[in-house]
Amino acid sequence: MKQLVLGFVALLLCIGSIVAFWPDDRSGPGPILYGRDVCAHCRMHLSQAGFAGELRDRNGVLTKYDDIGCLLQVMLKKREETPDVWVEDHDGNGFVPLLSASLVRVSDRATPMGHGIVAFATPAAAQAFLRAREGEHLALEDILSDPARFLVGSSDHAHSSEVKS
Repeated sequence: MKQLVLGFVALLLCIGSIVAFWPDDRSGPGPILYGRDVCAHCRMHLSQAGFAGELRDRNGVLTKYDDIGCLLQVMLKKREETPDVWVEDHDGNGFVPLLSASLVRVSDRATPMGHGIVAFATPAAAQAFLRAREGEHLALEDILSDPARFLVGSSDHAHSSEVKS
């Protein structure tokens, strides 16, 4: 009986060691837990699909943002290499690398924090979206070179109560 208990304890220690030292998944975007995850910039809960962004820094730390504008403001503030950045495809097809996303700014700025920037996996999807509403295509370079023109100041915006798709 004593050997059985010792064997069981050894098995538990072995399993515990495997779990404790299992390699962390430090690549790719993480899942968003809507209503639970909090924006690393404005501290609002991520509550609406199709507007979020994620950034994984050089140390593998993943941060989440409820609005693409919040993500871009953090990138501008850090002014450092950010190896992995993703934005949520507004059409619901998961995350897209920021550098390959087609960005659109809608005139009514109807996004969670009022920046009005949404992303699509393809230029065709962005164009289809723009045919249905007023807005413009944006280049990431334009946003980063003239943020005052494209991003709402962090103290100037309020959480949008209505977000349209």
